[in-house]
Amino acid sequence: MFLMRPAGPGDLPEILELARYLDSPNLPAEEGFLARRLERTEPAFRSLGPPSAEAEYQFALVDETERVVGTCVILSKHGTREMPHLYLRVREEERRSESLGVSVRHVTLQLGASYDGPSELGALILHPDARGRPGQPGKLLSWGRFAFMARHPSAFEQSVLAEMRAAIDEQGHSAFWNAFGRHFTGLSYAEADRRSATDKSFVLDLFPDTPFYAALFDEPATRQLGQVHDGAKPALSLLERAGFRWIGEIDPFDGGPFLGAAASEVVPIRETVTGQLAAGNPAEDGALHIASTEEGGGFRATVTPAETEGEAIRISKDARKRLGLETGEEVALTPLPTSSRAGGNRG
Repeated sequence: MFLMRPAGPGDLPEILELARYLDSPNLPAEEGFLARRLERTEPAFRSLGPPSAEAEYQFALVDETERVVGTCVILSKHGTREMPHLYLRVREEERRSESLGVSVRHVTLQLGASYDGPSELGALILHPDARGRPGQPGKLLSWGRFAFMARHPSAFEQSVLAEMRAAIDEQGHSAFWNAFGRHFTGLSYAEADRRSATDKSFVLDLFPDTPFYAALFDEPATRQLGQVHDGAKPALSLLERAGFRWIGEIDPFDGGPFLGAAASEVVPIRETVTGQLAAGNPAEDGALHIASTEEGGGFRATVTPAETEGEAIRISKDARKRLGLETGEEVALTPLPTSSRAGGNRG
């Protein structure tokens, strides 16, 4: 039975291993970066405050042997004066020539920046060995973070952002970057992507600040606009089922889409209920839920059949043991989606 819990400095070697499967800006395969993230995570979980760029919540998903097989992060605030949220706004423009009797519809892109940004669902990665195993590890990792947000709404912004992993090639090259960003910065995609994890000023300094036409790109770059990597499509499906939608913005580095939602309208946040653990077991074929608790300190969540009767909640014996719960203690239930698998989002 899988368990989702806060990550800590002791998880660094296994999270570093997981990061090598994704290597995104907010989960780079860099030991120093991840060590600092995990050092910030401990006080963030210990003393939750209002949204802050310093509050980063890294989670670990562990299996029955306590091996870390997955991780994800919530950034309570993405977009500040020091590290703005950068995007390309996608719009359509129609041009018409009366003399030719021709109308042409163009896609335009314009650089934008947000200095008071939303909360962000950061990178999520599940080890290939854990994918498809009983216990719904991908769904637990994806929707378990919403169970945490439901418990602590004041720690997060009213809107939530998710950046999806872009459709880059197997060598990690971005046709979009090669057609656009490389010409303004002189950097390779890998260099620019890595630098953006700690410094985004070069984008604002060097990118054009006027609209430009996507028709000027070559066909491979145009094809990548707003598309997600095949490996991220299950994660995209889960987020869409949670209520996230494309917000008309793409990443200025690789053209990947940004999804967004109001926190109050995110399905698993809105539908999370809290009660007391009741004696007895639910029906074995009962609907699966994420059961979560902070009894005794520390957020913990697992997947289990569950039943509710008023404020009484029944979960399986194995789930009670995994969560360390006794009858009468607090537990929350978050409905679980019934199909699709989560593989990874970029963040």
